[in-house]
Amino acid sequence: MLINEAADAVFYQIASREDIDLAMTKGVNYPKGLLQWADEIGLQNVLNRLTKLQNEYGEERYRPSPLIKRLVKQGKRFYT
Repeated sequence: MLINEAADAVFYQIASREDIDLAMTKGVNYPKGLLQWADEIGLQNVLNRLTKLQNEYGEERYRPSPLIKRLVKQGKRFYT
């Protein structure tokens, strides 16, 4: 869900992907940024998990970000 929220923040132009990842590494002391992790996990895997959770629980909080859907459809990642 954190990756999904980070993707939404980029989609809605609240912050850049670099700023989000910097905030998570420096502010929360994560070893990697959320969007870097998403790329490592694979956006298709992230999308599949979110879709499964939304289907199972029917909750809006699991709705996959439009940006994740778009990147998967285009075969792209957050970082190249």
